[in-house]
Amino acid sequence: MDIIVQREALLKPLQAVSGVVEKKQTLPILSNVLLTIKDNQLLLTGTDLEIELIGFVKLDSKSAEGSTTVSARKLFDICRTLPDGIAIRLSLEKNYLVVRAGLSCFMLNTLPPQDFPSLEDSDYSVQFSLKQGQLKNLLTKTHFAMGQQDVRHYLNGTLLDIAENTIKSVAADGHRLALATLTDDNIGNVQAKVILPRKSVLEVIRLTGVDEEGAAAINIGDSRFRLVTPDYIFTSKLINAQYPDYNKLIPRGATMATGDREVIKQALVRASILSNEKFRGVRFQLEPSKLRITANNSDQEQAEEALQLEYSGEPLEIGFNVAYLLDVVSAVTTKVIKCIFKGPNDGVLIEGENSLYVIMPMRL
Repeated sequence: MDIIVQREALLKPLQAVSGVVEKKQTLPILSNVLLTIKDNQLLLTGTDLEIELIGFVKLDSKSAEGSTTVSARKLFDICRTLPDGIAIRLSLEKNYLVVRAGLSCFMLNTLPPQDFPSLEDSDYSVQFSLKQGQLKNLLTKTHFAMGQQDVRHYLNGTLLDIAENTIKSVAADGHRLALATLTDDNIGNVQAKVILPRKSVLEVIRLTGVDEEGAAAINIGDSRFRLVTPDYIFTSKLINAQYPDYNKLIPRGATMATGDREVIKQALVRASILSNEKFRGVRFQLEPSKLRITANNSDQEQAEEALQLEYSGEPLEIGFNVAYLLDVVSAVTTKVIKCIFKGPNDGVLIEGENSLYVIMPMRL
């Protein structure tokens, strides 16, 4: 291995691949990145045994094929701190990867590439393409509602429910639910229900932020999800579980309140300042054409916000976690926000553009 690449061409995929590599590993080689020269490209591969990411760097001149593994963090830190526009030479000398740039020289320990694990190939029965921006937008509308280390492991991810030119992204943590829908003829008449793990969802959002118009090929098998873009191949194991029927969690037939989304958001932000730091509760007092938001904390401090709403139902008092509300009003992009209330013990349904959210009440 003896190649020359520009710093910027190497830095972007190296940063992405380093994000997949866990900092603390039981196997030393899992903290490494696999460098492979093949078909006049430098392939960078990182894995944590659950997900795998391959990035590509095109080489200007033909080079002999070969591979090695080296610390992902150390190589990234070296490239990151080198000057802009500099050429980097990577050469394999005995058991070291030698990195030269200008008058700088670094010798990094390597591990045998044959010991580097890879996710076994899978048959992908479902295949379709979307624009990267579409996929990113779909997952961004729901990812914040995923569970974190929940004993119900199927909640620690996002359900992708695909059928008849439509893909639904569903996330829930037992206290709230987020659902977003995308309809596109490119999806085709395919059917699949899979649960993508939390880390994988966040990686897909990160990877699809570069080129919103670029193509994203999606392949789904019984146990694998694969995303292929011009710059990356991302593969993830799926959560093997049955996701609950999310349609049963959506309240029906209740009273609607509508108001300016930005006005409501700013009122919630101000009220949250004096909410209890642990429980983050705020109280909604709904009256015809009016909403009063109050919050207090253990220091007996109190915040009160009053704003105009289009609401003609019976007076209603209900409490919510203000952080959950702020997540939703930040995800909704419409100017006017629609909230459907059923009662003090039922969740509120908030409607956005091609999305809806359910937040369960809390006792204050």
